[in-house]
Amino acid sequence: MWLKSVKLENIKCFDSTQEIFFSRKATKYSEKPYRWVTLLGENGVGKSTILQSIGLLLAGPEAAKELLPRPEGWVRDLTRPGKLTAYVCQDNDDEGVYGGDQKERKHFAYSYLVTGDQPVEVSLAGRKRIRKETYTEPALIEETSLVLSWLRANAFASGNRGWFATGYGPFRRLTREHRVLLPSLAPPTRASNFATQFNDDEPISSFERWMVYLDFRMLKDTEDKQAQKMRKIGEKVITELLPGNVKIQGVTKEGLILFEINGQKVATVAMSDGYRSVIALAGDLIWRLLQTFPDDDPTQASGIVLIDELDIHLHPVWQRQIAGWLQRTFPNLQFIAATHSPLIAIGAGQEALTLRFDTDKDSGEVTIQRIEDLSIYDVDQVLRSPAFGLVSTYSPQTQEKIDKYHQLNFEFPNLDPEDKREYEELRQFMKQLPSSAYAEPGELADRINKFLTEKLP
Repeated sequence: MWLKSVKLENIKCFDSTQEIFFSRKATKYSEKPYRWVTLLGENGVGKSTILQSIGLLLAGPEAAKELLPRPEGWVRDLTRPGKLTAYVCQDNDDEGVYGGDQKERKHFAYSYLVTGDQPVEVSLAGRKRIRKETYTEPALIEETSLVLSWLRANAFASGNRGWFATGYGPFRRLTREHRVLLPSLAPPTRASNFATQFNDDEPISSFERWMVYLDFRMLKDTEDKQAQKMRKIGEKVITELLPGNVKIQGVTKEGLILFEINGQKVATVAMSDGYRSVIALAGDLIWRLLQTFPDDDPTQASGIVLIDELDIHLHPVWQRQIAGWLQRTFPNLQFIAATHSPLIAIGAGQEALTLRFDTDKDSGEVTIQRIEDLSIYDVDQVLRSPAFGLVSTYSPQTQEKIDKYHQLNFEFPNLDPEDKREYEELRQFMKQLPSSAYAEPGELADRINKFLTEKLP
């Protein structure tokens, strides 16, 4: 399964209808998904709203209402309902994993309506006619359709193999508590797959609980092949996604997960936030995949994974590598990730789709721009490109001095003595900068700069 598009209308910062496509044309008759989608943009332009909207749609109506029982603040214009629409596809590649008899690609479009805290009339399709109902409180309402009825029965049930989807909010962390974890584990539900997108306070404890549970099973039965297989797969995924020489040593008698990192043994509760963030994400993801695909290689399964603020807690070295690690480890998953990091945008590679969200200063409308391949540029170029739109990558103070220097340099013949002293101080300052930022008066680069300053509007 993969997501072709999501459409928002009258939702938070999205006033008019905004449809975002995550697929590309491969031939006239078929389409291929982007397996990695990077969402860029300043704070408050709708990246998290998009991810949460996708999460609600992929969770299904019942789970969506559990995740967001009262959608306050979601409707922009309270005099009319908001609307969320997803277009999901299940393609022929799924046949080998799911064992289904799929003769052709299947496409499914369905919608939810959202109301605010003012009375609003909603039109809903009935069996014979359109019926109108008035809602006076914030509510999430699924549109009546045969497609949604089919998806409810066949796709949104927990553990359905052909429709794996999960989402992670920005605060992905293991528990900090020193507590005894019981050797029991509740199965994942459709709602729990997206819980961290809507609840910032709950840590992700599934990996730790899962490891304790598997350890208990293997102590109880040393021939438990299934537990051994799951633990081997889980450990392999975790260690592949962590930099350096990392091994999982096992579970302590206190129920703590013990790692060996570059020769040093450390429990998860004592790790840095960067390690804990990656372990929480990768551990939870592989656990949910294993529960959904117990008889197959879960790293080869297809599905959709949403990640908000992927760069949080990660050192630039990790930011540069994390998108590639995830794509290599889970080659058939479709990742849609929001970030503020140019390194993650670069690291996603040539086959990634990059979307930049912005707000039009005049209309206040959110605009979405497709950005060409960023992987061929360095960070400085990306930051000054349309992907981020920075005028300068210098500090504001340094850029102010650079601008002042160029102004005085242009006016040099007519400077008074005080300005000439300031100019000389700035010239010495400019010499400390990289050579590309400074040209001695009279040099070719200096003459070109003056010519462009005179001629350009």
